[in-house]
Amino acid sequence: MCMIVRMLKSDSGINRTAGACLLTFSLLLSACVTVAPQRDRPADLALEPEPAGQWHNLEGLDHHNSFVPMNKGSTALDWRLRALRGAGRSIDLQTFIWEDDLSGRSLTREILAAADRGVKVRVILDDAFLTHGDPVLRALSEHPLISYRVYNPLAYRAENPALRGLESLEEFSRINHRMHNKLLLVDGRVAVVGGRNQADEYFGYRDDHNFRDFELIIHGPFVAELSGAFDLYWNDPWSIPVEDLVDAELRMSSAEVEAWLDGVTGQLEKSGPASAEDWLALFESGHRGTVELIVDSPADDSPAIDLPVQLANAYIKRIDSTQRDLLLVSAYFIPTTALTEAIERAVARGVRVRILTNSLGSNNHIAAHAAYALHRPALLQAGAELYELRADASTRALYTVNGGSDDILGLHAKLALFDDCCLLVGSSNLDPRSLRLNTEIAALVDSPGLNSHLRELLAVDLLPANAWQVKLKDANVLVWTGPDGEEQTTPPASFIMRAESWFFGLLPIEDQM
Repeated sequence: MCMIVRMLKSDSGINRTAGACLLTFSLLLSACVTVAPQRDRPADLALEPEPAGQWHNLEGLDHHNSFVPMNKGSTALDWRLRALRGAGRSIDLQTFIWEDDLSGRSLTREILAAADRGVKVRVILDDAFLTHGDPVLRALSEHPLISYRVYNPLAYRAENPALRGLESLEEFSRINHRMHNKLLLVDGRVAVVGGRNQADEYFGYRDDHNFRDFELIIHGPFVAELSGAFDLYWNDPWSIPVEDLVDAELRMSSAEVEAWLDGVTGQLEKSGPASAEDWLALFESGHRGTVELIVDSPADDSPAIDLPVQLANAYIKRIDSTQRDLLLVSAYFIPTTALTEAIERAVARGVRVRILTNSLGSNNHIAAHAAYALHRPALLQAGAELYELRADASTRALYTVNGGSDDILGLHAKLALFDDCCLLVGSSNLDPRSLRLNTEIAALVDSPGLNSHLRELLAVDLLPANAWQVKLKDANVLVWTGPDGEEQTTPPASFIMRAESWFFGLLPIEDQM
């Protein structure tokens, strides 16, 4: 294939017919390119925690876990940047999406600055949205203290979607399994766990569509467990160094990288590193509790064979132990058979079950909403309460920094509250893709204080001004109730959106959602 492509580029005498034939042949052969797992390399483990610098005031808190909710996106981004600016020894970051935008570039700039002052940086990225990122990642990997690895990557790295699509078809059973984990660790002292990717819409900095998302920032013994989970993925044979995927000749130059990062301007420039006193005050204000790590096992033999179901099984087990109240929050709620049955069992034993997800108007994936819509009647008949976030929720200003009055609010949070004691926060949606196809990570926290705090926060999301409550009327008729009464067509979506949702609902694609 490579020789054919070179011929097409260099031999101007090839006529159009022959060129087209060769290009077609190259497209077919491109699917034969494969990625091999790397099994014989030495393990690279996390460094010991940094005791000094911005962390030296935390010694008195080291013996217990402290959890601080990051409910507002701009606050979450600010603490991320402050942690990176004060890092003294190590930064480990794992994410599904890292966009080339204000937030993404700001984080990259801080990572490069940290490496320049001697901090070891390791970043694991999923390959689903890296089509355009290879040149800058390859350039940054030239830094002696920065390493990027790509989980379960495609072999063909060019931006041509046809070639990548052909490879995806050829190796669908492998490539269909993605790494959806989100985790940040700084100096082995603090961690961030939750739903946010590294892009503007997750922090409220887009002008048109932002997400209501959620994370926990954590200090204490649990950080070491999270560090072990990062090492598990970092050393997995399917986490491939970017320099083994992208030719050095394709990388950006140092000048190009510098110019790219110099384009970061605006409000994110204002905050500096946090002081030791800032971190002490933050975690003293946090909630204490015990915690269990739930993490899907990454692939060993192949992502097509080693199915990541550990988190899904733990979720069902915890629902089955709930006695009074269950509140599930999921951006994309498409219950599997096992999850539906667990909800039915909970209602049958007297548990109040409430579910908050996206409405059609707030959902950024209409196909996912179409799959969810098929389950609404059965969930309501079972006794669950359904709430759908309004795209025009009155809380938009809380989650939006630059947006106007017409911007859309969507739900991206992934959490659950169990009775008055426990909560689960992580990267997993409650849909087949998160529960059976993608890898995920979560923290299952036992903290009555944190549980109560989150109930107060989520009570606002469930208000009529912020979410439609969906009910059954006359057995089979759905109605959406809001401040102005009932509606019998999916609000506030247009006819075209409803038509798209109806069409996607006809397709047999739910298992891929």
